[in-house]
Amino acid sequence: MFFSKILLGTLILSVAWTASNVVAPYTVPPGAAAGLDGAANAIDNGARYDAFWFYPRIVYYVADAQCHQLSYRSIWLNGNQMPMDARMESIYLFANFGLLAAMFAMPSTSLAQGIVNALPKRLQAWGRKHLGPGVLATLVVLLGILPVVVDGFTQLLTPYESTNVTRVLTGVPTGFVSGLLVGVMITSIRQVNVETEELRARRSPRSEPPSAER
Repeated sequence: MFFSKILLGTLILSVAWTASNVVAPYTVPPGAAAGLDGAANAIDNGARYDAFWFYPRIVYYVADAQCHQLSYRSIWLNGNQMPMDARMESIYLFANFGLLAAMFAMPSTSLAQGIVNALPKRLQAWGRKHLGPGVLATLVVLLGILPVVVDGFTQLLTPYESTNVTRVLTGVPTGFVSGLLVGVMITSIRQVNVETEELRARRSPRSEPPSAER
């Protein structure tokens, strides 16, 4: 679990951010963070956030920079919208579990093998026998993001509008796979450093102890 301090720090920050999204709506008066509809990747409500005290202001600013915050796609707490829409809240929440899975998996210099190592033992064995780590890891990633892709593009291209329950559920596999990918990349870099240091240690000339004088 403590193989990579960077990964541990990433998990702590991720958990803190997830918790802040739940706490922030309770730190401002009901209705203060309502009707935040805007565009993704743009800060649309900065003037409103400036009236908040420091903590919720930062949380809502960071959330606004990455989410459209549509009110009808958001979960409401204390009469306020959560800082991000339902799907993104779900993705961030379950990314924590993906990071945890990476922390407890056997590290590998291979990204694909690292993903496979985080899977249940039976699935690992089946994958080694029938697919190989590269194909199995690719399938895990594709299956993780597929629900969000299908639901999102269906909304974009048709009159269909998914419910918040659907958005939360589709965010579960995407969040887990996203956290797993980030965690495995971090542990892979750490494993490369460990193996490189071991290789250098083996190649370095060993100092011979001085012979004893008689």
